[in-house]
Amino acid sequence: MNKLQLFKWLSEQQHKTIMESKKVNDEIMKSMAGTAGERMISKLVTGRIVARDGYDIVAEDDTKLSNGITIKDGDRIEVKTCVTHTGGENTAYSLSGKEEYADFIALVDLRDGPDEVMISIIPTDVFFADGLFMANNERFAWSGTYNKSDDQRIKNTNLFLKYKIANNVVKISEAA
Repeated sequence: MNKLQLFKWLSEQQHKTIMESKKVNDEIMKSMAGTAGERMISKLVTGRIVARDGYDIVAEDDTKLSNGITIKDGDRIEVKTCVTHTGGENTAYSLSGKEEYADFIALVDLRDGPDEVMISIIPTDVFFADGLFMANNERFAWSGTYNKSDDQRIKNTNLFLKYKIANNVVKISEAA
């Protein structure tokens, strides 16, 4: 069995395990959400998933986004995908050091399911200069309601909304 065949076999085994589950394993769901988020952003920016230290995607063409940002060929994007929230907040983890490697931070909110995905793509220098972080730049949290019914993390929520992709929602089917 070659490496590609083994990879596909392992994927099938993981799929079977997940489909046979009787309850949600949050850690596996977060991992799967991360993979889905990376795929969505790679399609959105015409990029390639590389999963390197400090970034996940390298753009392969210039792409003008609806939020006014232009992703240029060779730009590096770190993707953080949120699929659950705690205390009414969405949180992106493991951000420390990303400012040295990534040109953009993409935040993907998958909490409301595959047809109501919210995406924000923020220049890294703006993200780290304007965001409020916890645990030595390790975590960035924003309101799970986008401050529609709370006043949590207002500055970070406003930063997310300033750079969000138009129409509020990107359907996963559009990224397929």
